[in-house]
Amino acid sequence: MKQKKFWVFCSLVCMIGIVLSASVSAQKCFKSIEQAKQSGECVECLDLSKNRLKQLPPELFEFKDLRKLILSRNSLLDNLDSLSLLTKLTYLDLSSNYIETLPESLACLPIDSLIMWDNPCRNLPQELSKWNLRYLDMRAIQMTRKEQKAIKLLFPLAKIRMDHPCNCGSGR
Repeated sequence: MKQKKFWVFCSLVCMIGIVLSASVSAQKCFKSIEQAKQSGECVECLDLSKNRLKQLPPELFEFKDLRKLILSRNSLLDNLDSLSLLTKLTYLDLSSNYIETLPESLACLPIDSLIMWDNPCRNLPQELSKWNLRYLDMRAIQMTRKEQKAIKLLFPLAKIRMDHPCNCGSGR
């Protein structure tokens, strides 16, 4: 009987730990710049998705400890050089924008996860091979085999997700 109570107690402690860690993780990602500023906390995650952004807001660069930035489903173009000011950034989600290329200046960042799906970006600058990329998502982008191979060569150790190559030009 004592052994059964012990296991029930251990299971309960484990579940409480899981719930607490999940709630702590969820609290750390702010949904707006205003919310992040008002928190008074060290901001490490900011989710600015679905804000119809056409350019990066200048206030974004006040968050010097930002590690995770989600800018998906906006209207961003190729004016992303200023992201290099976020020197601790490891996770960058730029999915569903209008980005054709990333600037070479981002090579100085410690990015390990890049989400680029559903952008017209068909190649990445050679300089970005300096990243210790672990994950790259480039699905929903029409690329030839040659373009896909070039990206895979940039990041040989990364898990890369791409759709099947298209017959949309030379380099099949």
